[in-house]
Order: sequence, then C-alpha cells, then structure tokens
Amino acid sequence: MARIVAGDARTPADVTARAWHTGTPASAFCRRRGFVARPGQVVAEPSPDGRSVILNVGLGPAPSATVAVFRRAAAAAVRAAGPARSLRLDLALADDGDVPAADRARAVTEGAALALYRYDEYRSGKSVSPLTEVTVATASAAEHKAVAEALAVADGTCLARDLVNCPAGSLTPRKFAHRIEGLAEATGLTCTVYEDHALTDLGLTGLVAVARGSREPARYVEVGYTPPAGSSAPTVGLVGKGITFDSGGLSLKPSDQMHAMKADMGGAAAVVGALAALPRLSLPVPVRAYLPLAENMPGGGALRVGDVVRHLDGTTTEITHTDNEGRVVLADVLARATRPGPHRAELVIDVATLTSAAIHTLGTRTGALFSPDDRLAETILAAADRAGESLCRLPLLAHERRHLHSAVADRVNCSHRHGDTIQAALFLQDFIAPETLWAHLDIAAPAYNNEAPYDETPHGGTGFAVRTLIETLRLFSTSRPS
Repeated sequence: MARIVAGDARTPADVTARAWHTGTPASAFCRRRGFVARPGQVVAEPSPDGRSVILNVGLGPAPSATVAVFRRAAAAAVRAAGPARSLRLDLALADDGDVPAADRARAVTEGAALALYRYDEYRSGKSVSPLTEVTVATASAAEHKAVAEALAVADGTCLARDLVNCPAGSLTPRKFAHRIEGLAEATGLTCTVYEDHALTDLGLTGLVAVARGSREPARYVEVGYTPPAGSSAPTVGLVGKGITFDSGGLSLKPSDQMHAMKADMGGAAAVVGALAALPRLSLPVPVRAYLPLAENMPGGGALRVGDVVRHLDGTTTEITHTDNEGRVVLADVLARATRPGPHRAELVIDVATLTSAAIHTLGTRTGALFSPDDRLAETILAAADRAGESLCRLPLLAHERRHLHSAVADRVNCSHRHGDTIQAALFLQDFIAPETLWAHLDIAAPAYNNEAPYDETPHGGTGFAVRTLIETLRLFSTSRPS
C-alpha cells in the first residue's frame, strides 16, 4: 500500500487533489465536463504547465461539508489517481465552516488510507498499485498530529479487514489466538491465551459447548492495554464474538448463506483492530479485551437441539437452535467481564455479528446499538457519527422476554424469529452484573460488504466498529458516562 505522510501544499506530486464547493467558480475545462462539486465528484484536468494532473473534488455546498464528506472526498481522489506514482491531497486545506482543521486532516487521511486497502493474500498475481506515496497537505502541528493518529486508526481498521477476509481454514481459533499473541508482543499489550481444560476451569461452558462439534479446539484470549503514563480511570472492557466459521451447527445454514460465515468473527476482529491502535494513540484509558474464539460445526460431538448449558453465573440455557450460538458463547464471557474480581471492567461494550434480523430494518450498512444507559448510548452514537460509521439505537423491549421462556431451563437461546435482534440483546443483558455500564453492538450486516465498494469501504471485510470503539474511548477519556 502507498505510504501516507503529512506535508504542505508545496510538496511536488504527479497528481494534486483540490477541494471545491458547489457554486464556487471552476475552470471552463471542469464545467464542460459537468463538474458541479457534488460531494465525492471528481474531474481530472491537466495542470497549467502540463506536467501533472489536478483532481477537482467536490465537497458540496459551502460551508456545509462534514467530516464524512472530507473522508469520502479523499477516498474518491485516491480511486481517481489512475497510474500516478504520487498524489498530494490539498483537501484538508479547505476552510470549511464548523469542521476544525485537525478534524479535516484526520478525515482526509482516513479516507485515503482506507480507500487504498486491498486484500490479495491469496491471488497468484497480486495487484500492485503504481501509487507509492500520498501526501496529506497540512498547515499546522495539530494537523500533522491528526494525520499520525488517523493512520493508527486506519491501520487498525485494515487489520480487522484482513482478519475478516482471511479464509476460515487459515484463521482457525488456534491461529487467530496466535496472531493476537504476536500483535500483543509487537505493540506492548498484555496477552493471555486459555485452552483445553483451562476453559472449563474458567467456567466458559458456552464456549466449550459450541466448540464440541469442531475438530478445531476453542481458545479464549484476554488482551490488556495500560496507558503509558498510567491512569486512574476505570477499565473499559471490550468483548468480541470470535466464531471463526459458523456452519450453524446441527441447525445447518442453507449453503447459499454460508459463504460469508468466515466473517462471524467480525466482532473479535474489530476489538483486535481497536486494541492494535491504542499504543500509538496513547489514550489515557485502561482497556481489557475478552475474546472467545471457536468454530460452530456439525461434527459428532456437536451441541444438540434440546441440550442445556449451565453458565458461569449458575443459570441455564436450553439450546433450541444451534445457529444461535453467539449469545451462548458470549454469555459466560460477559459474566466474567462484569462480575466482581480482578478481571472486572466497570464499563463493557460487546461487539458481535449476532443476528441477521436487524438487516430487515436497518439495511446492510448500519449496526444496531443496545444499552439501558442513555448517556452511554449517546456517547457511542456520537462516536460512531465522528467515525463515519452508521449505528442505530434499538430498544430493549421488556415484553420480548416472553420469547426467552423455557419449559426446562432458565431461558432458551432461540424461540421466535421475529424480533430476534432484540431478544438476543435481552439474552445478553441477563449476564451483565448490576452497576455495570453495558452496551451491545450487533454488526452482523455492516461487518461484511457483499456489494461493490463504496466511499472508503471495500468489498468483503469492512473493519466496521474499529473506528467507533476508538472514538468512544477517546470521548470516554474526557467525559465518563455514568
């Protein structure tokens, strides 16, 4: 991928991208080609000396451009660079209304870096872009710092994309845990991996039960980030669902729904991507990640429909559908993360590709947010908006608990397909200890893009929620929800 650096408007480049607002007089060359400065619109024209190319990039009406518009403009410019070897983005220099200069620089950098992403690990002929360097023009030290921060966030997002895109046979629970260990060692994070009998000793019975149908043994990983200058802030817990392949178990998925099930670890990938960025950002918030990793397969030892799982907190779940394994796996991990003890986090956010039901209401690009705490929900929604990721808060409707009733256990893991996204969130809420702030992100749809690339989002793994988690931690470091 091309190297991205901060520079100034005098840095030479084969192609230069400049921002335009709707109504601002453009060159006759651009007008003849229909350039009206719509957000993301790009028209290329020769420079006056004929030695380079200028990309005219639209920002829409002045001064209404948002951070998302700058991010989209940078992505459009990168994709329009063609055979150029170097590109200078002057987009952040646009004096645009309420968007601070550092935020413009951050957005432009993220848009460029994320649009440059390619996953070609398994292609015999790898696509090599001629673009070797992208310069984000900045005008101050604050903007220069914003570029460095944006690169850390973009690298974390691209790491999550790589993990989601990796074939499930190459990213088994064991191999995933090994990659996390290597990342932790390289970045100064703490990491502990549990396996075999240690999972039972920890009380992670849901994880053990779901993994029984696979020849690949489960792993459970805890990763810790401690601010370099120390911190008195309470620990934030990030829980990520890591089902590296989900066949549905004995409740087997239809074959046409199985091809993207390597992405069922998108929650764990998002948490890992966010953790990878924290040492470079030096955020003053201690963070602990809780990552259950397993395959859900229909082997001879698989969890049966009708089996009962006894969880870490002593309660029980009747398995009525083995393809609703995510909530069974997360239950014990949430109990561990929130119960009193050395591993407790005072605020917990779980991220999971949990249900397909939300797509019917929210579409394919928006995740669902649940939280009983209004201030925490507002903080996460604000973070998602700043990050350029779409989240919609859904209610924890108490009357939907009637669908969790079991005749033989404390609850079922599935009984009614209508409202399953809400029922799954209510299921998870049962395992949150009192006095613990909690939010649940269901990212089943936006974690994997089955359509053509758009804006800064590629086909395949999107890295969704990495940026939202980091922005949430950034906001949390200045104002703790309570």
